Amino acid sequence: MHITRETKSAINEENDDRLNILKVTALWAFSESAFGGILHALTIPLRGLFISSAAVLFISLIAQFSKNSKEILKSTLIVILIKAVVSPHSPLTAYLAVSVQGVLGFLLFFTKKFYRLSALLLGLMVLFLSGIQKIVILTILFGNTLWNTLDTFITQITVEIFNIDHPNLNYGYIIIAGYVLLHLIAGLFIGIYAGKLPHKINYYTNLIPTFIEDKTGEEIPNKYKRKKKNWFLRPTGVFVLGLSFSVIILSYLLPELEEIVVMSVVVMLVRSIVITFIWYTLLAPLAQKLLQKFVATRKSKYSKELEEIISMFPQFKATVRYCWKLSKDKKGYNRIHYFLSMSFYYLLLSK
Repeated sequence: MHITRETKSAINEENDDRLNILKVTALWAFSESAFGGILHALTIPLRGLFISSAAVLFISLIAQFSKNSKEILKSTLIVILIKAVVSPHSPLTAYLAVSVQGVLGFLLFFTKKFYRLSALLLGLMVLFLSGIQKIVILTILFGNTLWNTLDTFITQITVEIFNIDHPNLNYGYIIIAGYVLLHLIAGLFIGIYAGKLPHKINYYTNLIPTFIEDKTGEEIPNKYKRKKKNWFLRPTGVFVLGLSFSVIILSYLLPELEEIVVMSVVVMLVRSIVITFIWYTLLAPLAQKLLQKFVATRKSKYSKELEEIISMFPQFKATVRYCWKLSKDKKGYNRIHYFLSMSFYYLLLSK
């Protein structure tokens, strides 16, 4: 049977696209499993913002290389499976976030006629959801009392120390709005950037080495492995506890603070302890078992892809170390920016 040149070209292009999708899926899985640890080692704040932004880039690339947006759903499932294998102690909210990101990508890239618009909307929606995720969790855990307490605390501080009184300002909601707005701005920028990726890939293709040797060079800072902390020992928990006790102490120093405020803070703490206890003793173990059952039933179906992707991780780590070494002549923010940017293109384009 004679195969025409056009058919060979189509087959080669299809194989290239499959390999590209596999590699981008591997990078997405690597980002979800290891990127957070790298950002933590570099003491970069708002790590969720960076990880969500990376997901937007990877989903946009999968859409670019695929003929059908169903490939995004397949890649999403593979990322979840790898995350469950490589980082089994990840919180359930992380799996939920990946699932939602994948579904949004599937819907927005259902047609590629409006690729840039789809990438922009994906950036805005994913980062918006990333911004409100922590707000929603804190509100469920502590109720609106948390934001009212924060408002009371800041109001008293501004009055007592700075002699500024704005009774109509709700500082708690201003902080929420500012936090979400920051994520929306990041979503706008990452969405625009994702829309330009096809052009940028063509530009960087000839600049990136085809192969990177596994040279240790200057190691990325490596923070000791921490034991899994209780919720109240994490930064957010410490902040909430500190805020609560500060308001209680203020109530003794400032008689004008109503007694009901102190009682609401105590109720808030009791509520959070009860919800945390129910979650960790009843709901989380049940959800974890369901997730493990789901993973076990799907692993065999995608075993080949899982093996291929996990086998790439050592080279990915070598590439990240190489990019860190490349950035050694830069300092502070410039080094972080250069390192993250170069890591993305080196991981994407090096063989």
